[in-house]
Amino acid sequence: MNPLLNPVFLGRVLKSYLVDPNRLRRRTNEDLEKFQNISLKKMVKYAYQTPLYRDKYKKAGINPRDIKGLNDIEKLPIITKEDIRKYSPNGIVPPNFNKKTAIISRTGGTTGESLPIYFDIYTVIKGMLGIVRALKEYDVDWKKTKMCLLIDLSERSFENEYFINSIFPVIKPIVSQKNIQIFDLFDISSDAIKKIEKFQPEFIGGYPYALIQLAILKNKGYGKNISPRCIMSSGSYLDNYLRKLVEETFETKVYDFYAATESGPIAFECKNGYYHVHSDLIYPEFIRNGEHVSSGEPGTLILTKLYGKGTPIIRYDGMDDVVTTLGNDCNCGLAGTLIKKIHGRKNDSILLPDGKMALPSFIETIMSETVFETKANKIQRMQIIQHKIDNLEIKILFDEYLRNVGTPPERIISMIKDKLVEKLGSNIEIFINEVNKFEAKDPYFICKVDRSKFIEKRYLV
Repeated sequence: MNPLLNPVFLGRVLKSYLVDPNRLRRRTNEDLEKFQNISLKKMVKYAYQTPLYRDKYKKAGINPRDIKGLNDIEKLPIITKEDIRKYSPNGIVPPNFNKKTAIISRTGGTTGESLPIYFDIYTVIKGMLGIVRALKEYDVDWKKTKMCLLIDLSERSFENEYFINSIFPVIKPIVSQKNIQIFDLFDISSDAIKKIEKFQPEFIGGYPYALIQLAILKNKGYGKNISPRCIMSSGSYLDNYLRKLVEETFETKVYDFYAATESGPIAFECKNGYYHVHSDLIYPEFIRNGEHVSSGEPGTLILTKLYGKGTPIIRYDGMDDVVTTLGNDCNCGLAGTLIKKIHGRKNDSILLPDGKMALPSFIETIMSETVFETKANKIQRMQIIQHKIDNLEIKILFDEYLRNVGTPPERIISMIKDKLVEKLGSNIEIFINEVNKFEAKDPYFICKVDRSKFIEKRYLV
């Protein structure tokens, strides 16, 4: 049965639809904090019903009554991916949660075995309204604007469960979906771009990998008439090099949307270029060596989800992302926490003999500098392999059409290596090689170093 046919459920959805997307504009930071305090208390009480959180809280001597709001959040223990893995599946939801009718999505597994995360349909809708909020900021109407989505359609993926298996079937009897075109992110071919050109989307959203493939095809002469008003990237790390390539190719602005399977929407870029946290949906903490970092300093993201049923996410460190928070207000008018920069996963970072950790954003800076100096956007894709603590290999794939235009590939490789040696030091061997191709699902980073023995001392961002 379609849940929207239930008047009570429909009323809840309509209320959220009318209120949620505009909440960050209608509330001050003080009002928003009151809303967060109430939401946190409800979520802690709900989480206490699950074996995972009940056991962790009892061991820490915590009762839900002890948590009055955000000022008490540090009393709660950190929850790890290993905790969820240990208690999965029955111990990560309350006993009365119906797993048979639940929506199940799995984490990507980039930092280990993927994990199942449970939602009910209302939780998914609430998360989708975070996307609607971002689209409104970009003057995109999800009901009318012609949108092309390049998403992960693999079984149990975040997008497949959110869009294909839950939201679209529910709203289909009520809202037309003729304005939405969908492709799998690994199926961006010349045939696909022809279909996209025929559709003439005003908005394109998708993974950076898919957007780059689309840009490469366009630079080869396909899809000459594809001209979206804006593009939104999501699903994986977006570096400035890739962003610039897509923006120049499509002559439009690229905005980044930050989300995760476990938490749903996290933050989105406004037109000023700042990341605004969905502060009514999640509460972020930024921690380094057990302490909260100051504004402007990078720290590991600890997430608390402030809504939903299914698997609670409270003080969760499994994201593995390093971000830099920003204390200043943005004049765009949105309330809530600001993020200055997302540096990428710690597990995708290069480990150095002196305890320094070169985050993905560090490599991005090297690439951006090289592009700026050579005026050559010809690197199609790259892969980093750390064989040893002092041995690094980088594989680079150049665009076949641009390879021999302008600065030679050999010179670009030499420049990248010189910059890495200058900033990483001469006590690490660096080998950079050109390759003829990558497979679509080849990982960006492979680390063969035992991270459990690495003592982290400093970030290179």
